Amino acid sequence: MARPRIACFHGGGSTSKIYEYQCARLQELLRPDFEFVYFEAPFTRSAGPGVLPFFEEESFGPYKTWFKSEDLQDGSGYGSGESARDGVQRVWEMMRDVGEGGEWVAAMGFSQGSRVVGGLLLDQQLRAKAGLVRGDGDVELKFGVLCMGSGAPMISAMSRVDASHGELEQISIPTFHLHGLKDANLLPGRKQLATYYDPQTTKLMEIDYHHAMPWNRDDLYAFAKFLRDAYSATQSRP
Repeated sequence: MARPRIACFHGGGSTSKIYEYQCARLQELLRPDFEFVYFEAPFTRSAGPGVLPFFEEESFGPYKTWFKSEDLQDGSGYGSGESARDGVQRVWEMMRDVGEGGEWVAAMGFSQGSRVVGGLLLDQQLRAKAGLVRGDGDVELKFGVLCMGSGAPMISAMSRVDASHGELEQISIPTFHLHGLKDANLLPGRKQLATYYDPQTTKLMEIDYHHAMPWNRDDLYAFAKFLRDAYSATQSRP
């Protein structure tokens, strides 16, 4: 039987290969429960925080970003030429193109990848509210996982229209947030959580880390339980 799938999105100035390496121990713990599927951002940029010197460009590059502009105010993910389309729509298409497999149940993003997760969830929420169907399959995420994140959700065509009438709507689809108490992103991450996510549907786990995915045994097991519990909660929901 196919395992439920989690879509995984790397940070800015990283790659899907690097993120898979960073998640290797977590993935092994959760192998009986989930299939992790890693996606690569479309635009190139310099190495992001914490990437060098371990992940050398010769072996792990070129480094990628989900946003063509590094301007934090440009949250669309739009590109140019063949990629001149809504960045969120691009990611939905990437997930669809993976092909048949287990049900897509969640999206997990690290650092800049957390903005991709937020963009998918907000787009899904706004489309459901408007009674619209994307037309690219029946992907319906049950929850999101934002690791060491910061910044606003990636803007889709739907959320751009919503934002034109005021602030972005808070995301009420369940989300699970991982913050590092030594991470330079800690305060921006707390702001991300407080600004864009409904406090009634969020859970937070804090670890004594810099900008990194969990690797210590106790933290790994706690985070794996965090994800299992998140999925179990969606199964018990009517």
